[in-house]
Amino acid sequence: MSVPGKPAEVSGVTLFVAWCAILVLGAFSLVMRFAHIGSFTFLTGFGVAVIQTTLVALFFMELVHEKPTIRFAFVTCLSLFALLVTLVTVDVITRSIPPLQDPPGTAQRYRG
Repeated sequence: MSVPGKPAEVSGVTLFVAWCAILVLGAFSLVMRFAHIGSFTFLTGFGVAVIQTTLVALFFMELVHEKPTIRFAFVTCLSLFALLVTLVTVDVITRSIPPLQDPPGTAQRYRG
């Protein structure tokens, strides 16, 4: 029961079920680590991680009962972080690697 002006609380049973789901997903992820399913290994692990993160955000961070503005701020933060990671990745991938020069004094050492 929610009191006006006071945020609703997540029940202990809900937190326990969410915690058990996270543990089961973690065990599933561990089992899938040793399964030979080819290129789906990464996708499976990533999918499990996304589901676990969603459970933590919704129930343990109590975003389920927050105001829409708080949820919007959270999603905006995640979107900007994803944009930052994407831009850094693109920057690293598209850089040309300059040839390495010999350090100063290397030629004199090899001449004797």
